[in-house]
Amino acid sequence: MYKPQFFFKNDFSKIKDEVYIINDEDDYTRNFGKQWKKYRDVQIDSLNNFDISKNYLENLLFNKVTNLNNKKVLEIGCGAGRFTEHIVKYADVCVAVDLSSSIYYNVSKKSKNLFLIKSDLHSLIIKNKFDIVICRGVLQHTPDPLKSILKLYEFIDHNGAVFFDIYTMPKVGKFHPKYLIWRPLIKKIFSFDDFEKFLLKNVNFLIKIKRILKKIFFNSKFISDLFIPVYDYKDELNLTKEQHKFFSILDTLDGIYAKYDNPKRNREIVNFLIKNDIKIINNLKKKNFFQTKLR
Repeated sequence: MYKPQFFFKNDFSKIKDEVYIINDEDDYTRNFGKQWKKYRDVQIDSLNNFDISKNYLENLLFNKVTNLNNKKVLEIGCGAGRFTEHIVKYADVCVAVDLSSSIYYNVSKKSKNLFLIKSDLHSLIIKNKFDIVICRGVLQHTPDPLKSILKLYEFIDHNGAVFFDIYTMPKVGKFHPKYLIWRPLIKKIFSFDDFEKFLLKNVNFLIKIKRILKKIFFNSKFISDLFIPVYDYKDELNLTKEQHKFFSILDTLDGIYAKYDNPKRNREIVNFLIKNDIKIINNLKKKNFFQTKLR
């Protein structure tokens, strides 16, 4: 059976709650740990009778999830395991990594083919390569997304594949109200904990007002985002009212309080990959989903 020591040269002598620890501190990911400790179950398919995370993963893998069959898979930024629980069903072995304390609450912790490592991506020193690297919903929250993208290719050889995404830059760039107004304003007024309490009390009302504004302004998402900084998945996800409430709270906290939020335009990522001699196999431009490999 594989062990983390097979894949990495790092010291794995420190273990806590079945998690191998390289970086003990959460550093810039502290709020993610707080979110996933409290809201671990919100996005877990197996606990909610939906397939939302499975569908996200399949989209990232360009509808070829069976490519994970019997593969050695590295998942970067696993969090509480919304994708891990599906990866372990296919992979020969999955090594899941996260810097935040959310990794202690990973729902697949008991899977026999899973190893959890609390580490910064850049602290990992590779020894034996993986077949596949998966990084979903993570890179925009790292201090230097382009540097983080390059690091992913240290974990594969020329036969391996890297699947990743990075949130797309809004059409108006950082003039979008999320960046121009709401992130700086809310963090100035509220602590993370106080804003969470505010959302728990008011999010349903805010969503209702946001939908009214959107309808008044000819279905303009931009205008509704300008006035109401909460996430609304009415037209995107099939959720109960209660599920929608907690999806909205979780992603609003994520959108406001992530220390780093660096979305990228698709063309910038494409140019960067080409410049660094990385081959693009598939590119879903609208979502910034990439399947890539070394040349």
